[in-house]
Amino acid sequence: MMIANHVIPQQVSADFLREASDLIQQIDDEILTLGQNFSPQKAHTLMRLAHTLKGAAAIVGLDAINTTAQTLENAFKALCVPETSLTSVVEGLILDGYVCLKLLLSAQLTKASVDEDRVLDRMTPIVSQLQDNLGDHFGQNSYLPSSAQLGVDVTQSIFEDGVTEYLDELATALTVPEPQVLTALLKTQAEVFMGLAESLRLPGFGRIAQATLTALQQHPNQVVKIAQMALVDYRAGQADVLQGDRTQGGAPSKLLKDLGDSRPPQPISWFSTLWQWLNQPISLPGHPKTNASQPPSKTVGPTALTVERQPLNAVFQHCYHDLERLINQGRKPVLVEFKDSDVLIEQTIAPTLYKTLSYLVCHAFIHGIEPSPIRRRRNKSAVGKIQLAARQAGPCLVICVWDDGCGPSPEHVQQRIQPYIDTMQGASTVVHRAGKGTCFTLKIPA
Repeated sequence: MMIANHVIPQQVSADFLREASDLIQQIDDEILTLGQNFSPQKAHTLMRLAHTLKGAAAIVGLDAINTTAQTLENAFKALCVPETSLTSVVEGLILDGYVCLKLLLSAQLTKASVDEDRVLDRMTPIVSQLQDNLGDHFGQNSYLPSSAQLGVDVTQSIFEDGVTEYLDELATALTVPEPQVLTALLKTQAEVFMGLAESLRLPGFGRIAQATLTALQQHPNQVVKIAQMALVDYRAGQADVLQGDRTQGGAPSKLLKDLGDSRPPQPISWFSTLWQWLNQPISLPGHPKTNASQPPSKTVGPTALTVERQPLNAVFQHCYHDLERLINQGRKPVLVEFKDSDVLIEQTIAPTLYKTLSYLVCHAFIHGIEPSPIRRRRNKSAVGKIQLAARQAGPCLVICVWDDGCGPSPEHVQQRIQPYIDTMQGASTVVHRAGKGTCFTLKIPA
């Protein structure tokens, strides 16, 4: 006796439901007149819509929708081939498959039960007949129509729309990072991007995806760091493509490749030695000019023990969100790193500290980090780097904001933040190396 698999729709994100509704409406507008005004451009539009829906379903774990959308994507891709014609038989099969897709999606949208096995069984002969009628072009992963065939720049269009949607999804997942969600998302997107890179003949973009998978395999516990690196590299590759690159699509950064190869990262000598200095008194002679006011000694007693404290990481995350908005607007790829952010700070200074650090990181991005083409000409990585780091140093908390850009002399920045430093009864110091980077160091009472 066979028991039908009636699936009650799982809790699916509102974002997916909104996106799926919009995609289905767009597909409806195109597919219902498929045979009346068919063209490779129309097939390509439908292929992209099915591909986007397939990817969105994969991210939220809707396998039946993913599989059905994949079948339709393969059919539309085959119809993009100039010598492939749309027959009435093929059109009927596509419409039958689309009915199955809408049935599965309708169950999600209305929270009704659906027999997914029965729907997929119904799709089996549809797939078989599409293969018979479309031949080797059905399911051919390496073919996409050329710009000349469609009258549009296919690569530009895909990277402007589809790739942007995927990367925005990854950026959103990083705002409140959950390791399991990030791992699944990175794997799904890497598979999509490798297929896209093969189709568009952009091997560099494919290597970024492969390096991401390798790093995940080697260091699964560092998924947040890997996701940040991957997002930066993907955006850098996307920027290259949007600026006209049609041969590579970027490349994995040394940071991402080193993580995958399990090689220790190469330290920046002047920055490494700076950490040794951070444990020394801030008024030592021979160091850069310091704007300092000696923090008053704190009496340790019952009152001090009741001070409310919070993780410094929360402040760092708010700064990251500010930077992320600038990165998305400015199209300058930057890797943002946190180091030792699990220390605690008093809640009373958190707002002032956030204003200080946000100003520093945003200034570093706007005025310090150079665009990728300029960085390459200066023999730098195409991806800029900003680091927020902290450590306990006796009675003080030391926080460092470092960038590897070549911004102007930073004395005026130090003057801007000094009122905030005074409010926290702390001190600030800046180290600047022309063409190599800038490091602001704050010392505040712990």
